[in-house]
Amino acid sequence: MAIEITDHDGRKWRVDTVDEAMAFRERLKQADRAAPRWRQAPKRNLTADVVVEILEQIGPLQRQFLAVLAKNSDHSSEQIVKALKLDSEIAFAGVLSGLSKQLKKISLKPYDLYLVRVTWTGKKKMRLFNLTEDFKLTADEIGWPDRCEPDDRLGRCYRS
Repeated sequence: MAIEITDHDGRKWRVDTVDEAMAFRERLKQADRAAPRWRQAPKRNLTADVVVEILEQIGPLQRQFLAVLAKNSDHSSEQIVKALKLDSEIAFAGVLSGLSKQLKKISLKPYDLYLVRVTWTGKKKMRLFNLTEDFKLTADEIGWPDRCEPDDRLGRCYRS
């Protein structure tokens, strides 16, 4: 009896024995390890002006969220809640919702700025956040967040 396996790209494979299925599974795992960890949305080429507009439009907690991601990659939602000094992940969801609404006003989507990867360990779900390469590179070019005062709501530090 043939065993049918579907890979991440939707391709179907057939093997004849359990041993072949296990060997094929191991090859898929190795391919996953070799593949990039983050699948980026297509490049949007965010300009410095667009990044400045984003940073001026969003609220202070939303800006702090992006600043946390700019410092290091792979932040879990728990780490971000602590870094932003929020009471709960529900409050963090409010920050993300507000960011999404502000981005929509300037015709952007959250995946233009950051990506979320979900992993499971047993029954425990973990969300990991990372800035997109495009946003991070442009923010670095304008010196954000390093040249900015944490409470600068007007965005003065974004303009040279």
